[in-house]
Amino acid sequence: MRICADENVAPKLSKLIREMLLSRTNTLDTVDDHQARGVGDDIWVRKFGEAGGEAIIGSDARMLTRPHELIAIVESGLRLIVLPSQWVNAKIHLQIAFLAFWWPEIEEVLNTSKPGQCFKVPWSWGETKGAIKFLPIDVQAAYKKVKKADKKS
Repeated sequence: MRICADENVAPKLSKLIREMLLSRTNTLDTVDDHQARGVGDDIWVRKFGEAGGEAIIGSDARMLTRPHELIAIVESGLRLIVLPSQWVNAKIHLQIAFLAFWWPEIEEVLNTSKPGQCFKVPWSWGETKGAIKFLPIDVQAAYKKVKKADKKS
């Protein structure tokens, strides 16, 4: 599976994931690999999907509340793994330990999920099996919000 780490996952951390955690059947890109740092999420998400991407990992849960970004994820057929908000504010050694602890289950969820599905990793050091939660999304509501905004402009 081709996965992309969003801007909230430091390039050095992405390198560590590639070298130490990533299974051989998966690859990990970064936003930088697609020259998309600083670009709107809906734009780089579509670009990654068009390049054969299958999943995104990051800590920006707001992607699910922004209609254009949610639609881009679903229409691109990507899966989304959202890391907990506490992770992005943690010191780098804790971020590394957390990803090492959760990575096998993250890959399992990605490999068994369907395109367009979203999940949230809990801020926890307990049992990992089944702990990553499915996040129901309402893409129809997102389409309605975009349509309503387009009418106003």
